[in-house]
Amino acid sequence: MTPALPPAALVPVPDPIPGPWGWFQALLLLTFVVHLLFMNVVLGTAVITLFRSLRTPFAPNDQINTDIRETAAWVPRAMALAVNFGVPPLLFLQVLYGQFIYPSSILMAVWWLGIVGFVMMAYYGFYLYGLGHAVLGPRRTLVAGISVALLLVNAFVLTNNATLMLDPARWTGYAASPGGTLLNWGEPSLLPRYLHMVTGAVAVGGLFVAGRAQLLLKAGGPVAAGPQGPQDWSLRITEGLKWFTHATYAQFVLGAWFLFSLPGPMARLFMGGHWLATGAFALGLAGTALALLAARQRRVWLASGATVGIIFLMAAMRAVLRDAWLAPHLKASMAKAAAVPVHPPQLPMAGQDGAAALFVVSLAAGAAAVWWLVVIARRSGKEA
Repeated sequence: MTPALPPAALVPVPDPIPGPWGWFQALLLLTFVVHLLFMNVVLGTAVITLFRSLRTPFAPNDQINTDIRETAAWVPRAMALAVNFGVPPLLFLQVLYGQFIYPSSILMAVWWLGIVGFVMMAYYGFYLYGLGHAVLGPRRTLVAGISVALLLVNAFVLTNNATLMLDPARWTGYAASPGGTLLNWGEPSLLPRYLHMVTGAVAVGGLFVAGRAQLLLKAGGPVAAGPQGPQDWSLRITEGLKWFTHATYAQFVLGAWFLFSLPGPMARLFMGGHWLATGAFALGLAGTALALLAARQRRVWLASGATVGIIFLMAAMRAVLRDAWLAPHLKASMAKAAAVPVHPPQLPMAGQDGAAALFVVSLAAGAAAVWWLVVIARRSGKEA
């Protein structure tokens, strides 16, 4: 019988990276936060739309139904942005951790490649929901339910890969599942991590509903009226903030479950074991308290700003956790970056720095061009 290989032997040799490690870590963190914001709007708004459809009788000319349809119409728009902004962090992740994300993706290739189909079907489902609301009638809830289920499956696949890449010892599961269908069921933190992410998305979705109503109220939009009587936009704000508040309270339970499901040394990172992780954790708790207080006072934009800050802190904590988990196989911090060959031998250091600088300049120019196109589109919409 052939002895099992040690986990370190399963990890491929890392490719050289074209510049300083810290540059790509910063870009990974920044682009991942932007992707998370759009992704949370998509999933959270989709879940809220489904629940609103379930509890609201269908009536084509009813203003509440119209509000549900118009809110749902933002899901495919945000999804398109989430997909596009999901490419940069994935590329930066591959640059820094390619020897981990590639094997884990291959081991669960059937599910990983299925993400494309899940996202496309969910996109068209909500696109149909928004455009064909009157045609669908009561079947709109079925369409929304299928689309939400696809998004939840997609989130579960992403969570599986995020945990499977961290533990090469679990890659030996390939022997029992050689067809590319391996899932990381044995990881204790898988389920709490997944539920923590989904519930956070619902909280952000509630803020999106409240923020949209706040803008319509300020713009003097039409009053929504339905079978339950007249309802103005202030009630939509209340509804969105309730979703945010209840989901955030649930996050305390799910977050604690996630924290204590981690291996002991990983959990201690957030309790004094690592200054950045502990500081981000403390600031995140303070930011959550501020967001809840702002929601209680109906200060939508303060709650939204605090939530963006919390998401950034959570992404930083995720990065620290990932590096600590991978430390036995890859010294990923700046202090130990010498363990990874940063500069290919065939190119001088100056050439590598120049290539990285050119990339950053191109990234900034591309972002400015996209922003300019958005401004033009908004102006054209107002003139129309």
